[in-house]
Amino acid sequence: MTAVTRTIVLPVRPTPVEAALLALSRAMTRVAEERMRRRAWAVEAEPARRAGRAASQAMSADAPRYLLPR
Repeated sequence: MTAVTRTIVLPVRPTPVEAALLALSRAMTRVAEERMRRRAWAVEAEPARRAGRAASQAMSADAPRYLLPR
């Protein structure tokens, strides 16, 4: 059994409810794209962040050596 669907486009303005749904859809799309963009940036920045944290921990571990009087 096959289903055939047809979309009919009429040159009319959307109703207020349809306009609100379209605006909500666009807003949610924008939010999702921004979230994906931030997640991609975080994934790209992770190796540098880990290296910076490791360097900071190494410097903290060596702090007594630098702070003790000679």
